[in-house]
Amino acid sequence: MPRKEKSTIQESEPLHLRPENAAAKMWLWVCVGGISIIILVLWGWATSISLASFNWNKTPEKKLIDKSQNDWNALFNDEKSRIKNEQMKLQLKKLLNTIVTETSTTTDTTSTTSSSTITTSSQ
Repeated sequence: MPRKEKSTIQESEPLHLRPENAAAKMWLWVCVGGISIIILVLWGWATSISLASFNWNKTPEKKLIDKSQNDWNALFNDEKSRIKNEQMKLQLKKLLNTIVTETSTTTDTTSTTSSSTITTSSQ
């Protein structure tokens, strides 16, 4: 198989470019800018429509937040009532202990008084 020779451009050959046309270049950039503006306007319009139709109340995230909030409130409201019940139990215990101690003190005094009255009467 014969080898192909590499094709190279000799430096002496001038590169043939079209002459620049300033009016054509300006119209090219005007069209590119116009199309870009149209794309940006339509993109913004589509975004505003999608955001306007978005309803936060119907999303699963909103439902999850509401359920978590209800669970949280139920948990702590139940905890508050439990603490309140515990406090009432402690107050009742203190009151009962006070009544029992006063009653035992009163019965001791009464029984001592009754005993001394009985011993005095028997003599």
